[in-house]
Amino acid sequence: MTERWRGKALDPTNRKAWFLIFLLLTLLVPSESFAAARVGLFWWESKAGNKPDAFSRKKPVNLALCRGNFPLARQGKNAVDGTVKLNSVKAWIKSPDGDVSKAALIQEEETVALDLPSRLNPAKLNGLYVIGAHVIMESVEIDSDGRNKDTHYYAKYLIYHQNEEGVQAGEQYAFFNDPDKIALEIGPVYTQDEKEETLWRERGCQEALKKYKLKVLYKGKPLADADVTFFAEGGWRKKAKTDANGLFAFVPLQSTRDHEKVERCLYTASTIDPLTGQYQCSSLMMYIKPPRSLYDSKARGFNYWAFLGAGLFLVCVITLIYRKKRRADKNLAEFESHKTKRD
Repeated sequence: MTERWRGKALDPTNRKAWFLIFLLLTLLVPSESFAAARVGLFWWESKAGNKPDAFSRKKPVNLALCRGNFPLARQGKNAVDGTVKLNSVKAWIKSPDGDVSKAALIQEEETVALDLPSRLNPAKLNGLYVIGAHVIMESVEIDSDGRNKDTHYYAKYLIYHQNEEGVQAGEQYAFFNDPDKIALEIGPVYTQDEKEETLWRERGCQEALKKYKLKVLYKGKPLADADVTFFAEGGWRKKAKTDANGLFAFVPLQSTRDHEKVERCLYTASTIDPLTGQYQCSSLMMYIKPPRSLYDSKARGFNYWAFLGAGLFLVCVITLIYRKKRRADKNLAEFESHKTKRD
């Protein structure tokens, strides 16, 4: 029996089979950098159907700090996987001119909420506002190495404020760039030519099938070889890694059946501090809009019928004016002929 087993073990076919099994098990084991995300994520989410790219002073945006597996909508309308306590959250708001202030948080039943603008955060400037939160979870053993480690969660949200009475800000900021507040963060990167007022309105949104460049910073410096995961509302998931400059390019896709719907998505990045061994996990909530071709096709159809209707209306007006003029000329000619006969 022993000789048979040894013979099978030395068989090249069995060696390949065992190698494939070992490789499969290795791939199924999650990496340490992604293990933190499996514990549960934190992210900001807009409530009450507010517009994701702009808001008004009269109707403040209501944001909720969610916790669990993204998205929570699958588990129920108000489902929260784990209670978020107010005393465990630190949050800040960065205005378009770069000033950072403490956020006015509100404790709700199972989560923490934020209204913007508020008395503490009046949003006096028009431009891009960056909202960030920092939550430290108690020490737990995550990667089965026998040591408990703290996990730091960072959640970021970009929103554009526009008000007729507000003052337009100049330079816009998509990063906190403050290690004492938000150590690990993700944000969009744009070239100098793209920094126009019309584009700043869409900083909290992305367009499906369009390539975007994003950056991951850790303690104010680009984080190379960072694991980034993209979660779509419909269940689509994609992974990427940052380059030496902390950059990665991504083309978001819509995963819902309704391709005309604005879809929620979440960018997450995670790493381990080499000095403390603590896990760092960050998220950025974004919205994926349908491809512009859908809007363009609808716009072209609308413009076609609008021009056609306007043309028909103009033809009718010209025809009526012409007929009225002909009738007047005819009456005038008849009047002149009667006048000539009398004379």
